[in-house]
Amino acid sequence: MKIKQYYILILVMIVSFSCSDHEDDMTIESRSISFVHADGSKIAKNECISPNVKYGIKIETNYVDVNRPFRVDYSVNGVIYTMTFTVAASQINPVILTNGENAAQIVGSNYKDVIKYIDQGDFELVE
Repeated sequence: MKIKQYYILILVMIVSFSCSDHEDDMTIESRSISFVHADGSKIAKNECISPNVKYGIKIETNYVDVNRPFRVDYSVNGVIYTMTFTVAASQINPVILTNGENAAQIVGSNYKDVIKYIDQGDFELVE
């Protein structure tokens, strides 16, 4: 009878030690923030910023599905926003550029991006 109890105890110990969750130890962090086109394509260096084109903010993380949401606070021109990751490692939120310098930064980090938009007003190019 005692041998049966020992087998049950050993079986319970094996099951409890083998079910440890290694993903809980992983640190999820933001990797970058950048201004992009609304479709996610990069804005080329020295590209003309057009008021007729839609833009967005792209945040990339090392996120993997660990059955818990991951929240990133970021600011655009001093206004704080939140992006919640549930499955994807990168997401895009739309943004409206203001006249002058537009700055985006992940709160509490050194990740930032700056883009300059100059409103031409009623200027019309005639060729």
